[in-house]
Amino acid sequence: MKAGTLIVDSREAVLLESGDVIHSGASVYAEAGEIFAGVKRKPAGGITVFKSVGLGVEDIAAAKLVYDAMSRS
Repeated sequence: MKAGTLIVDSREAVLLESGDVIHSGASVYAEAGEIFAGVKRKPAGGITVFKSVGLGVEDIAAAKLVYDAMSRS
């Protein structure tokens, strides 16, 4: 991970829960939301690693997509 640019779903959650990130000593470049919002630029090249530990809001968004799709059927 140190050789690439590390992007995460939640900096706080990854640094508390993700052993591979913690033990590698890799630094977090940005949260995905920071890149989507334009706060940080997307990496120009090289290796980009995305680490997701999962957030409740992601589960809710996925459930809504499934619900909406099933409601249309």
